[in-house]
Amino acid sequence: MNLKDKKITVIGLGYVGLPLAMLIAHRGFTIRGYDIDERKINAVRAKEARVEDSYVGPLKDTINLEVSTTLTSSDIYIVCVPTPVDERNDPDLTPLVGAVKAIGEVLHDGQLIVIESTIYPGMCEETIQPLLDKTGKKYLLAHCPERINPADKKWNTNNIPRVVGGINDESTAMATEFYQSVVEAGVKPLSNIRIAEATKILENIFRDVNTALVNEMAQSFYRMNIDIKEVIEAASTKPFSFLPHFPGVGVGGHCIAVDPYYMIEKGRVAGFDHDLLRLARRINSNMPIYTVNLLQNTFNVLGYPIKGKTVGVYGLAYKPDVRDMRESPSLEVIKRLRTLKEANVLIFDPLLPEHSTVANVEELIARSDALVICTAHEQIRTIDHHKFSYGQLKIILDGRNCLNRKEIDALGITYKGIGRP
Repeated sequence: MNLKDKKITVIGLGYVGLPLAMLIAHRGFTIRGYDIDERKINAVRAKEARVEDSYVGPLKDTINLEVSTTLTSSDIYIVCVPTPVDERNDPDLTPLVGAVKAIGEVLHDGQLIVIESTIYPGMCEETIQPLLDKTGKKYLLAHCPERINPADKKWNTNNIPRVVGGINDESTAMATEFYQSVVEAGVKPLSNIRIAEATKILENIFRDVNTALVNEMAQSFYRMNIDIKEVIEAASTKPFSFLPHFPGVGVGGHCIAVDPYYMIEKGRVAGFDHDLLRLARRINSNMPIYTVNLLQNTFNVLGYPIKGKTVGVYGLAYKPDVRDMRESPSLEVIKRLRTLKEANVLIFDPLLPEHSTVANVEELIARSDALVICTAHEQIRTIDHHKFSYGQLKIILDGRNCLNRKEIDALGITYKGIGRP
């Protein structure tokens, strides 16, 4: 059978699966999207689902994508479901196991199953294979870890290179051939499926550990009266051996704040303790605490108690220009301001109006004694700084170091950044 004649199903129509399904549709494949969430299915059918990918374009331009809450037989299944952690930060495989079991119910000989969800090394062979083996069918299995970066205007589903590893040579070859027909950036076949699994884990842990490094340095430099933003800009002039990472109010989202726990658990089972990974997670998880304490100390220096003051929190999303609140550090900031500091908290996120408590950023500024920037949405990055003078604002705590400090100082408002004394 010609590759273009194969039926493709993408399982999970979230921030990874939907853009991928749209890209596959653009390439002329017979493609179906499957999700157990009827709200997502209805949003896709109505062409209302938000797509944060710069290549595939708006959903309304994709005409040959069918979606359903019923999984039917296909030649290739691509699994793009979440792999979160539970309240103890242990891996929660419920969505992934559920998807694989659903495939097992419609599996026939010769089908290819590709896992794009981020998983720890060994999961395909130790967890997924046994589930598929129970069907008694002959199948191909590969891992092609997703690398999507939502809202990135440069890197997208089409121009990010992919890596593929299978449980055998046939699985690797077929998965590689398929992705080569979809992604123009190229595909690198790997020697086995564990290498593919380990690749994505390393990529995300690299970011978490380096972010923890600059978050720790930011706190230290602050005490030394050194501006870390200028330090990072200076270090970035070195053309080798330095990759800039940036401090902030915390690390959130579906990957960076979660995936290290998968490796920590896998290491524990293998008899290895990931001390560095645990430390990095602790540093990054504590940044909301540091941020709130910095705000309280700033109030104290100005002679005001934080109790009873109105604090505006700008941004609920975990990263700029997306609607995703998963693991967002702003949620912990809000919780601590309300429960521990007894402040009155107002909230605004232009992309999440349903979770905002004020109508717009102007109202947030006008009604707040202090403003905490938790998400560097384009709106706040490009705001006319004179708007900060409309009201009673005394303090701006720039949790993403995204504002112009000199302009804020000129307004007579106290500015504090993360690592910016």
